[in-house]
Amino acid sequence: MRFELPTIRMAWSGRQFAASAITAVLCMLGVMCGGCQSAHVTESVTAKYKGNDTDAQLNFWHELADRRLTSNDDAFHGILLDMNGHDNSADYAGRVAELKQRGLLPESFSKPADVAIERGTLAFVIVKILNIHGGWVMHVFGDTPRYAVRELVYDDIFPPSSPQQTFSGAEFVGVIGKVDDYQKPLTTNASAP
Repeated sequence: MRFELPTIRMAWSGRQFAASAITAVLCMLGVMCGGCQSAHVTESVTAKYKGNDTDAQLNFWHELADRRLTSNDDAFHGILLDMNGHDNSADYAGRVAELKQRGLLPESFSKPADVAIERGTLAFVIVKILNIHGGWVMHVFGDTPRYAVRELVYDDIFPPSSPQQTFSGAEFVGVIGKVDDYQKPLTTNASAP
């Protein structure tokens, strides 16, 4: 006695295949585009503690360290506080304008205040502040966010990361601390006889 298994035939017509392929491509595009949105910070620490007095600055740093994300506005306020000891800008547009005027942000920068700061953006600013020239790659390709991040990882100022990643408040405060530590030997050596 011989048993034969039934054969299963899948009849795909040209139209069915084309419709399935188009559906698959649209689903992939939907997933990819949905994952590319920038993270927004709903509440600005800068708006709450925008003064230049010691209490406002301490409250700003303390509350920022507890935040899940650091916005562009909070990051730029923090950078100006750390560099100058104050931030006299009236708003986010003023902070961006001051950083651009100093050559710390590219002229093309136009991200909103409430978007979480990307590591590449902050790396670009820090490389300019610290006057880090990097290796041959930065000399050839310039101070791009990608190579600025790589240089700061190499200098142990940033944790290993990519330019598109964001910062929590604690990570941002930690990076500012490492920037200050990086500058201390430069300041000490410059004041030595």
